[in-house]
Amino acid sequence: MGERLRTTASWQASYTPALSVVRGEALTSHHTDPDNPGWRWTTNAAGLGGWLPEGLVQGGCAAEDFDTVELTLEAGVQVTRLRRLDGWSLCQTLDGTMGWLPDSVLAAS
Repeated sequence: MGERLRTTASWQASYTPALSVVRGEALTSHHTDPDNPGWRWTTNAAGLGGWLPEGLVQGGCAAEDFDTVELTLEAGVQVTRLRRLDGWSLCQTLDGTMGWLPDSVLAAS
């Protein structure tokens, strides 16, 4: 199980729909995120884009399955951190919903 945290501020997902990729999928990397180092805007063959970790695209393909979905939550919500990457955490709410949140809105519960 992961680390239990709570949101210290509300967070609204940055964009929809989220980009979900599977290992081996062809992708095109674009610019890096000036506000979130380590993340790169990436598009799939259909032109749908999302922020992916810079090392995830290797040789023009996804090196692993990855979903860019973010959570939209109010302050004070309990979550469990499942993964942490470059200032963002993949979290799960008590009802099982999973998505990314910036570390800046998370604190130990």
